[in-house]
Amino acid sequence: MNAFVGASRRGARLVDERSPEEYASGHLPGAVNVPLEDMPAAPQRFAGQEWHVIRRSGGRSRQAAEAMNAAGARAVSVSAGTAEWIEAGHEIERSHGRPREGRPREGRRVQR
Repeated sequence: MNAFVGASRRGARLVDERSPEEYASGHLPGAVNVPLEDMPAAPQRFAGQEWHVIRRSGGRSRQAAEAMNAAGARAVSVSAGTAEWIEAGHEIERSHGRPREGRPREGRRVQR
């Protein structure tokens, strides 16, 4: 998690691959919501870019990172996940409705 915190502060791009409902309940600031089941449809849109992939606990984020890497992205799975980020007291955003893919979702920042 410490490596990701540093990357996040440097402006690392972040994909939260949870469901839209999970994403809306609390996500890292600036994260783009692309659910895992949507990854195969257009992973090439991440090609040539560096991304960090996260979900609640980190398990399935590896699958999403692999799909993105196969399409030419440089993707890394954040193994700790959103839950550990929140537990560590880092800032999160909450939002309502389905986010637009490929763009950061506006949300209300909440300090935990």
